[in-house]
Amino acid sequence: MNAAPHQTIVARSRRCASLFLALASLGCTALFGQTPSEYEVKAGFLYNFITFTEWPAKAFSTAKSPYVIGVLGEDPFGPALDRVLKGANIKSRPLVVRRFTRLEDMHRVHILFLCGSEIHRLPEILRSLQRQPVLTVSDIPGFAEAGGAIEFIAGTPIKLLINPTALNGGKLAMSSKLLQLAQRVPNGNSP
Repeated sequence: MNAAPHQTIVARSRRCASLFLALASLGCTALFGQTPSEYEVKAGFLYNFITFTEWPAKAFSTAKSPYVIGVLGEDPFGPALDRVLKGANIKSRPLVVRRFTRLEDMHRVHILFLCGSEIHRLPEILRSLQRQPVLTVSDIPGFAEAGGAIEFIAGTPIKLLINPTALNGGKLAMSSKLLQLAQRVPNGNSP
């Protein structure tokens, strides 16, 4: 078997992944007019995760229902997340940000960012969302290994750690382009 076509595919995939990271950062730079902060870049990633993820039909109450990005805990984004998503539509659906202090108050969320303030409740939260069509995201160290779907790993550029088992448990399908961009949790753990 000729290895050249495989190497070409791998090289293209890496270029796509680099482009994704660049677009997330450039989008924030264009929006904010300066070098974006860490959470401005993460807000850009949350926006882009929607374009690279498919949710089951049951995740929406109607054909016009919005994508809901939830933030659970002490919000580190400030106004950045609202600015990034203001007026945005993806796949003919508007985007809405909702903030929660209690898991019990949350319903119909498509992406849930778990803030560092929730570290003490992490196992309980992940268990309760285990089979729900919710893309869980956090920058809590060890989040993906604990059963979360996507963990932001600090650094420049920000890196992603993805847990495929957490995606599959919620019946979420993620683009291979995004999966190639990230590191994966070995053997994918779930809560």
